Amino acid sequence: MNEELIKTPIDRWGVAWQSFMEANYPEEIPSLKENGRWEIIPRLIDREAWQMWELLRKQYAKKNPRPKTFVEIAAWEKTRSLVVEHEVMEQIVLQCRG
Repeated sequence: MNEELIKTPIDRWGVAWQSFMEANYPEEIPSLKENGRWEIIPRLIDREAWQMWELLRKQYAKKNPRPKTFVEIAAWEKTRSLVVEHEVMEQIVLQCRG
């Protein structure tokens, strides 16, 4: 699994996690790099975050039906994006992992 995972580029959520770690837990990074987890964890976070993102988008749409007019749709899309991204960041990305 790690070989397949390591071939996958680090995506949006993994990059955000690395930035979070650099800003808040810089003392943890050397040990993460030593044992290779600095490269594995962000890829796992990407996988988890995209799964949660997809699930939360569907749940939001089910709970809040999409409107019909362009202006309402634009506002609905923006709100859904903000709500979903906030949850993904809080629950998955902004966590110290080691």
